[in-house]
This record gives sequence, structure tokens and C-alpha cells, in this order.
Amino acid sequence: MKWFEMREKRREAPAVLPVVMTYQTVYARVELPLSAAEDLSGAVWLQAEALSPFEDGAYAVGYEILCQTDEVLSILVAVAAHDVLEAQWHEALVARNALGEVRIDLSALVWAHVVRKRFPRCAQGRWLVVFRVAQEQLLLVLNEGVILGVRALAPTASDADVARETMLLLTQTELSDAGTAGLSMVCFAADVSAGDVLTNFGENLQVEVFSAEIAAEWFAEGALERAFAKDATFDLTPAFWLEEARAAKRRRWLVMGGSAAGVLWLIAAGALAGVPQVYARLNARVSEQLKAQHKAYAEVLDLRRRVSLIERYQDRRFSALEMLRLLCEAKSESMTFTSLNYRQKQLLRVSGLADDTSEVYALKETLQKDERIQEVKIQRLSQDPKTRRQRFDVEILFPVEEGVEA
Repeated sequence: MKWFEMREKRREAPAVLPVVMTYQTVYARVELPLSAAEDLSGAVWLQAEALSPFEDGAYAVGYEILCQTDEVLSILVAVAAHDVLEAQWHEALVARNALGEVRIDLSALVWAHVVRKRFPRCAQGRWLVVFRVAQEQLLLVLNEGVILGVRALAPTASDADVARETMLLLTQTELSDAGTAGLSMVCFAADVSAGDVLTNFGENLQVEVFSAEIAAEWFAEGALERAFAKDATFDLTPAFWLEEARAAKRRRWLVMGGSAAGVLWLIAAGALAGVPQVYARLNARVSEQLKAQHKAYAEVLDLRRRVSLIERYQDRRFSALEMLRLLCEAKSESMTFTSLNYRQKQLLRVSGLADDTSEVYALKETLQKDERIQEVKIQRLSQDPKTRRQRFDVEILFPVEEGVEA
């Protein structure tokens, strides 16, 4: 009985942990610069838009980092149409109240996990791994256990289709940095003859025969283990499914809250009807607490106003004396100020006499370097006909502080 119950649990696992077959998606292994990790989701969506043949807004995107170097992120990206996901998983997840609670995984990632676990030799060197199972026909090139290339076909694909896709995948691998030198091959199928189609691609071919039941068990276990793996992040759940799940959760909370509120109202009504004096005492106590809290709140506000006033008073950077010191340090020795008009933190106007126009421009440049000043304008610069000196008017503007009164 225990063995039968374990088998039944394994068969239910794919329904609880949904997986989409790779051939039902549009997929690619892409490489992005390491800097893309700052906004990886946005960078992947840009890649998916170029990859997707579907209408905008009619597909979901899933991705997972395969490996990372000092410069590059290698990512498996898959795009699936909403119609495919809807037909397979929406009703099942809603019925199990699991919509938005579980990830929708990809079969290629599940099978890669199964191979690394059950056949550790495939995690070393380069391997062409072919699965000819009832759900799909999948070709993976693994480099040190990491997916280097993927091709997927429907379960009804012919041997010729498998041979063509194998040739394309090997050609793609040959053009990559890893190459196909030393490539080993293994084929997992229910019949040893299923590997005949691969004999033309190399002599070191191994065929692992396993039944459809064993394949289903391995796949269910791999999906379950990936569901709890920290580095497994692939998820093809459409965004509007997540919103639907959140809306359903809000409705449940609303119903529960309404029911709880109804019960509380009945209890309160009974208490008020039976013991009005208790309610009066509670009301008086609450009023006292509110008054006490209001008093404390007012004290806090008054304290904050005082602290703010003290801080503004202690900040002497914009005082008239500081501005006068700034002008005296910036002016030349021959320059004379004749008038000064200052509105704190707003405007400073100064007039005076200088021997040469260069002294006025030097004054402007020196003042403009001060971080407290936003802009310095020379309003007037002309020569006095009597003294032959340069009369000038300079206007200094300060940054406007939002929310602070001048």
C-alpha cells in the first residue's frame, strides 16, 4: 500500500508543479553583459520581444540564469503564448487554489536536472543528451552540466525531424566557444532502436532504455526538486494570472473580514443591549485614551517645531555677516562697495566701484564657486565720467528651498 501511495503522489506532482513542454515555447540561450544584472528582467524582456512571434501582450516570458562569468550572464529564455498556458494549466491551478502560488517550469530545465542527478558523468565534459519520451523529443547539449544548446520537437516528430534538429544543434555547438570536440552522446528512450537515428553523428553513442512509467517518475521528481531549489527561478506564469490570483485572495479576505465583522457586530450588539453600563464605561475609557494621545501628539509637534527653530537659528551660513564676509573675501583690494541690499536666502544686491572691468568679472567668478549661491548676474557695468572708475551692480541669487519659508 505504501508503494502504491508513493506512486500516486508522484503522478500528481506535475499537476501541482506545472511544467510546459519546451517544444510548445519559443526558446533561446542568450548571453548578456554582467552589468545587465542590475535590471535583468527588463533586459530579458527586450530579448523576448525580439524572439517572440506572438502579438504584444499575448505571451508570457520565463528565464533562468544558466551560468555566470566575470563578464557574461548566460540565460535560457522561453516565450509561451497565453492560449497554450491557459489550455493546460489555468483551470487546474484555479481548482487547486494554486494560481500564482507555484512556478510554471520548463521541461528542458527539469530534464537537465534529472540528467545531472541520475547520470553524474553527464555533468563532466560535453554531452549531447536526447530524450525521446511520450511528452516530447528533446535535445540538449550540456557543457560541464550546463545547458549550452536546446532543440525540442513534438512527440510525433519523425526520425528525419530528429536527425535534422540534431544536425542544427551540433552545428550551433561547433560554432560556439565550446565546440564539439570530445562530444559524447546518450539517448534516453523506451526502445533501443530509437537511438539509430543518431549513429551518423558519432561513434560514442549510448542508449539508455527506460519505460514511460520510469520517465514520468523521474520527471515528476525533477520538477518537485526544482520547486524547492534556490537557483531555480524560471516561471512562465502570465502577469494577468498573478493579478487574478491577487484579486481572488482579496475577495477571500473580504469575505472573511465581512464574516468576522458580522460576528463582532452581533457580539457588540448583544453586549450593548444587555449591559449598557459596561459600554458607557468603555466609551469613557476610550475618550480618556484619545485625549491623552492627543495631548502627547501636540507635545511632539511642539517639540519638533522648537527643534526646527533651533536648527534654523544655528545655521548662520546665510546670515548677513556671512554674506558680508563672503563679499570682502571675493573682492579685489581696489574695489569699493557703495551699497548692499540683502534678503536672506533669496537675493543679495551689491553696488560699488572698481578700477577695471576684469575685477568685476573676477568677483562674479569667485562668488559663483560658492555652493550656497545659485547664480551671479552683473546688472550694470559702466565707467564713471568723473572718476574714470567702473561702476557696477551685481545681483546674487540663492537656491529656492521647497517647503521652507524665506
